[in-house]
Amino acid sequence: MEANPPRVSICVPVRNGEDFLGQALESVLEQSFDDYEIIVVDNASTDGTVSLIEKLIADNSEAPLRLFRNECNIGLVGNFNACLKQARGKYVKFLCADDLLLPSCLEKMAHVLDTHPSVSLVAGGRLIMDATEAKIGIQRYAYTEKTVPGKEAINRCLFGANYIGEPTAVMFRLESALRGFREEFSHLMDMEMWFYLLEQGDLAILPEPLCAIRRHSEQMTAVNIKSGALVEDNVRLFEEYARKPYIRNSWAHHALRKVRMAYRIWISRRHLESARLEAVLIKHSIPFVYYTAMPIFGRLLVLLKRIRHSSGRMN
Repeated sequence: MEANPPRVSICVPVRNGEDFLGQALESVLEQSFDDYEIIVVDNASTDGTVSLIEKLIADNSEAPLRLFRNECNIGLVGNFNACLKQARGKYVKFLCADDLLLPSCLEKMAHVLDTHPSVSLVAGGRLIMDATEAKIGIQRYAYTEKTVPGKEAINRCLFGANYIGEPTAVMFRLESALRGFREEFSHLMDMEMWFYLLEQGDLAILPEPLCAIRRHSEQMTAVNIKSGALVEDNVRLFEEYARKPYIRNSWAHHALRKVRMAYRIWISRRHLESARLEAVLIKHSIPFVYYTAMPIFGRLLVLLKRIRHSSGRMN
């Protein structure tokens, strides 16, 4: 055990991230909290990512920044786990290479874990922006600062969506996450880990935006839609958790989930085999909603996103 380990390990998994990685790391150096280490694990990048990191290390010789390189591409989940293996801090803060931490993020999240031993996961609000940093909106689990029993949060997300947020939006205790992220969840690797942590303790909610999440066309969500992982991970996670004794299997919860699944199947429809699509639709959704409402809803959602995007640019 290290004599004086850092309080927070900031884990930055990256592959071909030269466009945004510099800004992400600069956002760490501008934090109001300095008891941290930065661990960057490069997953066999083929662009200028490594050169960028090496220059940043040379220009900030006092920064606690360590670079590790994978000889070959070990996949997204594998690279997240490689980061965890190098972490030495009491707490873990992931930072995806295209996101940013707002200045008080580390200070406020670490304080919660320091003062609330029952909390196993801290989730902050997220400023959502596009590739040009134009503001799209703000997302959060709740509008007030509070602590929620972990299993209550699992119930809400299992029948809804990942209200907790992306890896950049949370902080947790390293000792609680040594199991690592599960390889079979290529799309919902984060939400499955949040569920695992929330079975161990409570969720603390800090509603103010503490990070900025960048939305752009190169993100893994688009890849996971094309691979079918968006649908398959939702099915796998639900089937794994739905029978747990603390899950509230009400009619309303199941109806809400089935409507959401109709949308997930709809946006993945071109990438699922027809037999698999029909099987998932019958078991996990509502065919009538899929065939009648989704074509209309899908067009409205595209229009809404365009309006929000335009509004963000004007602001």
